[in-house]
Amino acid sequence: MLIGFTGARGFIGSYLLRYIRSRKMGTVRVLLRKVTAVDEDGDTEVVNGDLLSLKDCERFVQGVDLILHLAHCNVPVNSDLDQSKDALSNMIPLLNLLHAIETNKTKPHVVYFSSGGAIYGRRAERVPFRETDFCQPLSSYGIQKLAAEHYLRLAAEKGHITCTVLRLGNAYGTLLPRHRMQGLIGVAVNQILHNSPVRIFGSPENIRDYVHLDDVCAIVEKVISRKNPFAILNVGSGRGHSVADVLQNIQDCMDSPLKVEVIEDPEWGRWLSDWVVLDIDKARTEFGWVPVVDFRTAIRAMTTECREQSKSLTAMT
Repeated sequence: MLIGFTGARGFIGSYLLRYIRSRKMGTVRVLLRKVTAVDEDGDTEVVNGDLLSLKDCERFVQGVDLILHLAHCNVPVNSDLDQSKDALSNMIPLLNLLHAIETNKTKPHVVYFSSGGAIYGRRAERVPFRETDFCQPLSSYGIQKLAAEHYLRLAAEKGHITCTVLRLGNAYGTLLPRHRMQGLIGVAVNQILHNSPVRIFGSPENIRDYVHLDDVCAIVEKVISRKNPFAILNVGSGRGHSVADVLQNIQDCMDSPLKVEVIEDPEWGRWLSDWVVLDIDKARTEFGWVPVVDFRTAIRAMTTECREQSKSLTAMT
């Protein structure tokens, strides 16, 4: 099986790419705008190109059986700063990709990484969101994700692809760059290691559904083996944790003081939903998937590993 990969350098993409390689699930082809010596791997075919180029998309999709589409620019808290640029950066690449698939007539299975936290919007009752619930995104980020789902559904109905949409909760499991505005757990751990304040966008009482990257990889493997014509799945834990609770867990595990900086600018985090928890029963009943990574155990393991790595680097300098 030839697996096409977009967004392979991203937070989730890089983790998933390693997983696929380790499981020997197929031959991998990645699309990269800039190629370095590190990207040249014997098990991976590298296509140097850009999703904004239709010709590059056509080269990328030739002969692929499966496409994992993770490429996406911007995050919920900054996507509204330039909505036209947000649409150009995210919607046109997807449409180019779908047009290239239609032209090549390869009919791959597409796994699209959508958002469980940004597309559902707000509602008063605290009941986990189901895939059939009404979607009312509160940011350009969420709008782009939801629009992409509909374009993929349309392509599937026309017979150009089969597709599984994964509406992910807040993924975690690795250290993330300190400047990132998405990925609370990975960013917060890194900030604490550097004795820097953790930036909070929106209220510390906002609640999200967190899912470990190992569980994300597990659901990907399951949907690859069963290619439904078109399916949408929530991928989370089915439980909610507030930002304050997450930070307290990290602080307890690291036994280090934690500094918090709440971003007061109304344009940053003002429109974030205050509560998003996902109903994951569909993934459980239709694909036999359940998240197995315990939240607090995973945070402790992650913080321990990061501290050991930090000590090793310090000892080498």
